[in-house]
Formats: sequence, C-alpha cells, structure tokens
Amino acid sequence: MRFWVPLIALSLCFISPASGRDFDPKSIYEETSKAVVLISAVDRGQRFASNGTGSIISEDGLILTNAHVIFNEERKKPFDAIRVFLKPERVTGNLKKDTSRKFRATLVKYSNRLDLAIIKIQSPQHSNHLPLLELSDLNRTSIGDPVLAIGHPEQGGLWTLTTGTISSFIENFEGTRGKDVFQTETSINKGNSGGPLIDQYGHMVGINSMIARKGKSGITITDVNFSIKSTVAMKWMRSVGYSQSFAMHQEQESNPPEEKQAPTENAGIVPVPKQKPEPTEITPELKQDPPKEPEILTEVRPYKEQDLFEQVEDELEDMMEEMKGKIRSR
Repeated sequence: MRFWVPLIALSLCFISPASGRDFDPKSIYEETSKAVVLISAVDRGQRFASNGTGSIISEDGLILTNAHVIFNEERKKPFDAIRVFLKPERVTGNLKKDTSRKFRATLVKYSNRLDLAIIKIQSPQHSNHLPLLELSDLNRTSIGDPVLAIGHPEQGGLWTLTTGTISSFIENFEGTRGKDVFQTETSINKGNSGGPLIDQYGHMVGINSMIARKGKSGITITDVNFSIKSTVAMKWMRSVGYSQSFAMHQEQESNPPEEKQAPTENAGIVPVPKQKPEPTEITPELKQDPPKEPEILTEVRPYKEQDLFEQVEDELEDMMEEMKGKIRSR
C-alpha cells in the first residue's frame, strides 16, 4: 500500500571542488554558483511564461534543468523562446543589474517522464570558457550528508543559497521506473526547479524538482523536498547521445576506477514517438496522459512582476520578425 502525500513538482567551469570532508557552504557557494543559471521560458505575446534554474554541465554551454521549466503543459509543447541569465560577478539585489548577462538558448533534448531537459547557450564568444558543475557518481553519498541548493525561489532573491541534509533515498519515484530521488529538507520552492543539490565536495548530487506541502488530511507539510539523483540524469544524458563523465575525487585522479553505472535499468531512455515529430532537434517521448500527481509547481502564467519577462521582450520581437521574414520568403 502506498502512503504518498500529494506532491507538487517545482515549475549551477568547474572551478575547483571543495576539498576535504568539511561542509563549508560559503566556500562551496563561491566555487559553484557561477555555474548556476536563471532560465526564463516564454511564448510569443507572453501569454505563458516559466522561470527556473539550471546547471552548466559543459564548457560549451550545455545546461541541465527540469523538463517542466521549458515545457508548456497547457499547450503540450515546449515554450517558444528560452533565455539564460549568467550569474553576475556580484549579486546586488537589483534585478536589472543582476540579469544583465542574458543569452538566447535552444532546447536540445527533454524527457517529460523523468522531468529532465538539456538546453544550450547560443553564444559563440562564451564557447569553451564557461564555468561548469560536475555530477557526482554518488559513491560517497549517504543519508545525513550535508547538502546545499542554489536557485531563484519565487518571492526570494536570485542565486539564493539554502542548506540542509539528505533525508532519504526513494527508487522509482511515484511509480516512474528509473526515476530515483533524494528526499531532502534543504529548502526549495517555485523557481528552484532544475537547480542543483550540491554536496560538500562541490559536486551535483541531484536536480531539485519536487516538493510536498500538504497531506491528504490537509495538514501542512514542511521540509519534504525531492531531487532527481545525478546518476539518473547521467544515464539519461548518455542514452540521448551525450558522453558526460562523473566528477573525479582528488584521491581518484592518479588511478581512476571503472565508471559506476546508474543504479537503475533503462532510466531515461526516450521512446520512439508514435507519430512523426515536428522538425526540431528535440527528441520527445511517447504521449501519455499527464499524471494527476505530482502537479507542476512552476507556473505557466506570468508572475505578477513582469520585469524579468520584459527583459526578453526585445528578443521576442526579433524572433517574431524572423518568423515573418521566413513566411514572406516562402
């Protein structure tokens, strides 16, 4: 018998990992936060919009995030435009200054089943110069380990730091085969979607994705949050053609062990669609009825504060002009 409470799904140059076993949130944040990005996805006319977080996982601009950050559930398709904001040298609390490093991004792959997606920054000048976060193989990860999250919680600040511990391991979360997660009491909220859960070594152990806020009896739940394991993300990325490598600990560098496989079988293999997909790079999954739980927490409507979305308005206008030009040339 299952005793799950209703869940809500939440709608980071590897510089140098934190050394040793001591947990120093300030040092870890300073070392990893530059690889954390703010993601804004919108449709033409700003009728629908979504904010979330992502982690740069390659120097040429690949970013790992949640699928629900870039996928419009109401329209059953990805958002029209994705913008990525890189962390400033210093977060000031001034939205315009803190989001001045803005770039276009394209959606490369996604899996609604696993709630994972890869997007890519379209910025040649930043190729091979981006900071990145490496994924942990979880060999050292145990219940009780300290972890931290970096993200952009709604009503909170940008590049917010929260800390906590790993509370539990759960396999095949909500009946989804291969979707293994950590439960953590590290605080995450709307806008943290797709952001990293980081261990004391400065490696990403999870992708923050879901929260529980209310039980069946209506009683409020606190400190029950879920992150998709890094091994699940790694296996899925490899299944769709990306040869990523796990982070290597310092004592492993001289004699690296054999690569550890993710603990589940066929996690994240994207099925061949039954119908012909639209001409795009994206590899969609088989259509399935959307589950009633967990619901998407990242809203697909604009927030009351329109400032962030106004900052991508010029690119949206350019995009619409490009589309008009293509139509006229046909």
